[in-house]
Amino acid sequence: MAKIEPGKGRTTIQDLPQGIEIIIPARKNYFLIIFMSFWLVGWGVGEVSAIRELLGAGRDAVSLFLVVWLAGWTAGGVFAILAWLYNINGKEVVRIDGVALTHVRNFVLFRRSKEYEIAHIKELRASSNNSSIQVSNRGMEYWGMSGGAVEFDYGRSTHQFGAGLDEAEAKHIVETIKKRYKSL
Repeated sequence: MAKIEPGKGRTTIQDLPQGIEIIIPARKNYFLIIFMSFWLVGWGVGEVSAIRELLGAGRDAVSLFLVVWLAGWTAGGVFAILAWLYNINGKEVVRIDGVALTHVRNFVLFRRSKEYEIAHIKELRASSNNSSIQVSNRGMEYWGMSGGAVEFDYGRSTHQFGAGLDEAEAKHIVETIKKRYKSL
């Protein structure tokens, strides 16, 4: 019989004098990383070919279809590069002090930051319907770039962080936060 060791989780939680800092590395989706690596090579070939076609053609011969196609192809490629980079080395950083909860999602090349006033945060909880395998209809969650297993209500909307966390790890994060900030 195989002995199973208890999971240690992916997060790093630091209880600092000025507040709590939680670092959540992106869950590695190896299928996505490998598939996107090959796909991006093909994407690059298509991008270079379309640009050569546009630059090689005379001004009268530039096809409106090719210009529109290239714009869409470039946008899709930028998204694919961001998803690939986030899965390789992205992370979420959540900082909570007595005034605000700051959620930063590092995408390697840039970061997206949101700040929420503690006074307006209600019902901090672990989400029981978060699944790292399920394809969500919320768009970017499947790619690991949004959503999460920790939720809270902020005014009349619900916000999340901790993409791809197991429910048990999300509960641990919530308990740690509530231990220090009882109002949440």
